[in-house]
Amino acid sequence: MIRSSNQLTISERQINNEKLLAPINLVTLTNTVGLTVTLSDLGAAIWSVTLPSSNNSNDDSIDVVLNYKKLEDRVKNPNYFGVTVGRIANRIGGASFSLAGKTISLIQNDGKNQLHGGPEGISTNTWQYETKKSEDAVAVIYRLSSAGGEQGFPGNLEIELEYRLNDKNELSLSYKATTDQTTPVCLTNHAYWNIAGTNTENVLALELQINANKILSLDEEQIPDGKFISVKNSAFDFNQKKEIGKNIGDLANGYDHYYIANRKDCQSLTKIASLRDPSSGREMEILTTELGLQFYSGNFLDGSIMGAQDKPLARYMGLCLETHSYPNAVNHSHFPSVLLNAGEEYRQTTVHRFINL
Repeated sequence: MIRSSNQLTISERQINNEKLLAPINLVTLTNTVGLTVTLSDLGAAIWSVTLPSSNNSNDDSIDVVLNYKKLEDRVKNPNYFGVTVGRIANRIGGASFSLAGKTISLIQNDGKNQLHGGPEGISTNTWQYETKKSEDAVAVIYRLSSAGGEQGFPGNLEIELEYRLNDKNELSLSYKATTDQTTPVCLTNHAYWNIAGTNTENVLALELQINANKILSLDEEQIPDGKFISVKNSAFDFNQKKEIGKNIGDLANGYDHYYIANRKDCQSLTKIASLRDPSSGREMEILTTELGLQFYSGNFLDGSIMGAQDKPLARYMGLCLETHSYPNAVNHSHFPSVLLNAGEEYRQTTVHRFINL
């Protein structure tokens, strides 16, 4: 099924397979420049992003998001490729927290901790969706009802996520959520980006800039311990654009750290990062309403799974820039709260802006 005009298109297709419990529905958004974004109702996920190739290339388009070659790997998705994660993105130490004097115990899936909402978090669900078209953009709206008690979280949670692509080469992700009782909410997308194209060896030659003077201190299990570290004169400093590989050798396991944005509030969209391919000049800027982002350099990709480009998914082949509030905030009272109360609405917006296509 295709809905089209002279400017923007929305196309839909379905993947059926005997190994699937339910078909996967894909929606592709395309703008007039030729930028395409394919989304999946499984995990409300970014399945692929393709950019038009440069004039001196023989390729029709360039994939800039990692994906798996085999459908069964996409369904299991051990690396969280492209999915919406939560209820709480990132890690919760001890898979527990206190709420109103009670200890809330969560499902563990990262040693004794919880990662990205648990082993059957919202990233594993099939979301309901509808498409929408306006004069200047095409969009998909995903919705999910998460019942109280799922993965240990209290309260029924209603989630809505709109992906919107316009002719300014901007892909916007706008999240909303409401609950019937107090519960923590911190959502993000977990796409692995390589702006040079996923057929390249790794992201180490890409130039990254992050507007952040501090990162969160981590314990030996990658859990924020409540302290803050200045990035000045360290491998973590990306305030000035630099190659990702320049200082990565100074770190034991690459980058997997939360950067606190240089901002005072979350009232408006603010540029937090940019990722540039020096060979082509292509660039992706990230603007967000969030307090920071997790920069993960794909350290745990070990080559055991084949990627969509018929290459093993090896270390540093893609990176994540996950915009969300402070991880493990439920266990540190001096961190900005991630608690959502009944009658309130959670909102978050992140924009990926593609430049020099």
